[in-house]
Order: sequence, then structure tokens, then C-alpha cells
Amino acid sequence: MEIAITTERADDKGWIAFAPEVRATAQGASEEEAKENLRALLKRYPDLLEEPRNASGRRVELIRV
Repeated sequence: MEIAITTERADDKGWIAFAPEVRATAQGASEEEAKENLRALLKRYPDLLEEPRNASGRRVELIRV
């Protein structure tokens, strides 16, 4: 399953990875570590993925504003 994430530098505290579709956030010393921590969180709590998994009619699209 693929989900959209946003990564953001948190000043001198490292990086944050956020998955708005499943309302999950993780952080790490590097961008890659934050993403890995988010993956680990979603593996540990698979029920977070239940809503998007069951939303077959939903479509995510990026638009420029």
C-alpha cells in the first residue's frame, strides 16, 4: 500500500515525517530515519492503515495553487 507523506526539517531537532491520511507522525535525526520510523510505526500499528485501505472510492491528487 502506498500513502503520501510529508517530511520537514525540525530546526536542530532532526526531521519529521507526517502521513496525514493515517494521522501518523514520526521523527528522526535524518530525513531517512524519520521515514523509517514512520514505516516502523505503521507496521507496529497496522490498524492505522484500515481507513485508507477500505476507502476504495477515494483518490488522492496533488494540485498546484
